[in-house]
Amino acid sequence: MRILVINGSPKGKASNSLKLTEAFLEGMGNNEVKEIQVSSLNLSPCKGCFSCWGKTPGKCVIHDDMGKVIEDELWADIIIWSFPLYYYNVPGPLKTLIDRQLPMSLPFMVDRQDGIGSGGHPPRYDMSGKRYVLISTCGFYSADKNYDSVKSMFDYIYGKGNYETIFCGQGELFSVPELRDRTDEYLDLVRKAGSEFISGGISDATKARLDELLYPKEVYEQMADASWGIEKQDGN
Repeated sequence: MRILVINGSPKGKASNSLKLTEAFLEGMGNNEVKEIQVSSLNLSPCKGCFSCWGKTPGKCVIHDDMGKVIEDELWADIIIWSFPLYYYNVPGPLKTLIDRQLPMSLPFMVDRQDGIGSGGHPPRYDMSGKRYVLISTCGFYSADKNYDSVKSMFDYIYGKGNYETIFCGQGELFSVPELRDRTDEYLDLVRKAGSEFISGGISDATKARLDELLYPKEVYEQMADASWGIEKQDGN
């Protein structure tokens, strides 16, 4: 299988979310993998000029790295979006990349059949058969309900239920050597998820275990608050 990893973390290879993604890839076995480091791309914001729909169909007038990104997306059988949660959504540079996917759509209005939104645009290319995974960590004790805006955006992009997710709270703990016994246990579970995904799909039992907290809420929040080195009451 041809797999494209889009690493949207501004930390690049040092990303905690990428640690989960790499474990997922290990579980998937031997495949052809390409990895895009969004933080290293020459990528400008979309101008909203719609030239890619009219004057230069399918081609953006901005000559930067986005053309190669689209080529890689079309090449891939599986696209893995790897990113941390920033202010309840994806990091800004990754959102720029998502905006710049406009040339992949046709300009015509169509009614959606999945109940998402009030309309959409048909794909310019045949995207049938492609599979998608979102892998992300956040700093809250739980991922529950903190990814609602992320899921809403990807529901519009791919359709509800057409992608898998691994959203993990307490993400900063993956950088703490003293806690590796627990985080390594979780990474083993992510490897299991990767093995199941490549064989058909992540089982409900594995999904349930992935949703379990690394540490109880009170324990994690005490560690997290203490890590800032400031008094919680007044911030001094």
